Amino acid sequence: MYVNEQTHSFPTTFHNGYSHNKIPLDQSFLLSIEENSRIQRSVIEAMMEGSSRLVRLRKEERFRVVVLIDLPSLWQSELLVFESDARLKAFMERNTSEQTWTPLPITHVFLQRLNLSPDDEVYRFHERIQNEDYTHSGEVWLLVQ
Repeated sequence: MYVNEQTHSFPTTFHNGYSHNKIPLDQSFLLSIEENSRIQRSVIEAMMEGSSRLVRLRKEERFRVVVLIDLPSLWQSELLVFESDARLKAFMERNTSEQTWTPLPITHVFLQRLNLSPDDEVYRFHERIQNEDYTHSGEVWLLVQ
């Protein structure tokens, strides 16, 4: 799977303080599995395994490895590596007329399915994107190692 290929070495090139890899799945496929929690869970687990590989490969603790999960479709899900906590925090600040991320409480039902380490940080946001041609509302989870 693509996640294995993209996580065999730690990234060395960063743009705006982070590196990212989108999941390489076709949007029509992701939309077709939106109601199939078993397949979605497999995709998320593959991303988590890739994230864990990157954590083992990092040379410095300052780097933050993140799985971004875009619900309900997973379409914008990705693996990210941030150069620092400050870059991660700046990434989470989304409060413009075009895009907002509003913090939401963490639901334990979703977390119980993920096998997270007690050291992992979890953030949950309601995302709203709006411009002249497009409106989107969804949920974004950040699983930070």
